[in-house]
Order: sequence, then C-alpha cells, then structure tokens
Amino acid sequence: MTVATRREREQQVRRETIIGAARQLFHDKGYELTTVEEIAAMAELGKGTIYSYFKSKDEIYIAILESEFAILEDRMKQAIEDSTSAKNALHNLYETFIQYNQERPSFIRAIFLQVEQEPSLKVTDIVKGLKGKTTEWSKLVGYVLQKGIDNGEFEVISVEKTAETVIGMVLGLITQLEMGLIKEDLSSYRDILFPLLLKGISRRPEEI
Repeated sequence: MTVATRREREQQVRRETIIGAARQLFHDKGYELTTVEEIAAMAELGKGTIYSYFKSKDEIYIAILESEFAILEDRMKQAIEDSTSAKNALHNLYETFIQYNQERPSFIRAIFLQVEQEPSLKVTDIVKGLKGKTTEWSKLVGYVLQKGIDNGEFEVISVEKTAETVIGMVLGLITQLEMGLIKEDLSSYRDILFPLLLKGISRRPEEI
C-alpha cells in the first residue's frame, strides 16, 4: 500500500467517523441543538479537523443524507440482481423502497422538517442531492423496463418517462404516509399500483 493510498483510506475512515457521530447527535438532540464542538468530541477529533472535512454543520447533514441515499441505491441494485424476471424486479424494487422507509421512518420526515425549520440549511444543495438520486433510481427502474422490453415481457414504451412515473408514484405514496394522509401499510398498495402499471406495459398475447 502506498503512502497516498493509506492517507486516502485514513481520510475516508475519519470522514465516516464524523458522519457517524453527527448522525447519532442529530438523532438524540436534533439538528438545531447539536454543535460542531459536540460532533468533534463524540468523534474524538479536534474542531479544526471537522472543518477540514466539512465547511459547516449543514454540509455534514447533507453528507448524512447522501450516505442514506447510497444505502437505498445499493439495496435497489441487489433487488434487481435477485429477481427472476423484469416484473419480479419491479415488485422487488417497490418492496425495497417500502422496507427502507419502514426501517428509517424518520429519514424522509427529517428532510422535510429540516428544510421547514432550518432556513440556514442549504436547501438548494439538499434538493440537488434529492434530484440527483431520484435520477439514479429512475435509471435503475429504466434498466428493468428495458430488460422487460428486450425479453418480451413489456411492450415498447418510453422507458425514461415510465421509470420517472414509477419513482414518482412510490415517492408520492411515502410522502402521503409521512403527511398522515395514508394510514395503511404501504405494502398493501403494491397490489393496487402494479396491476395498473403492468396492465399498461405488458405485452398482449397477440403482440408476442
């Protein structure tokens, strides 16, 4: 291992340590009451070291969101790999989203609350991160749709627009749940959402 490689690994470990400490403090005390000094103390690092990795507490918060997005994206990729067909992959992706939201019920809620309550936060950066990740999620759904077209499961459609629609519907359901407009388990909506979607894009017998 070269000196440069070792230094990069040490920096990555230190960055993850800072994020982990901040995540715990934000959870225990809330974003507003947590100070950079407290994050440094929990991470067992100097305050100056924190600022050498992050310009502000806002930036740490955004990094936490990005790490959470990365976890979901990895799970989506695994869900696709574990699928036996394109239709099965769409079902698995939906279940992945729902399970993720159940495990982290405060995740999406935190995004909306922080934007509303903390005007000092760089909202544009948060929105940019959300937009970037939803684009990646749409690409994964698009990959599944294209695979379904290629193997004859789905008819020829606008892959990009259909993928964006699927992601929009799922995020819309999760948002309504967080707003209290939906009281039921979102798993029950799978049997409503996907028959409608699959009926629209599945190949008819006469077309095969």
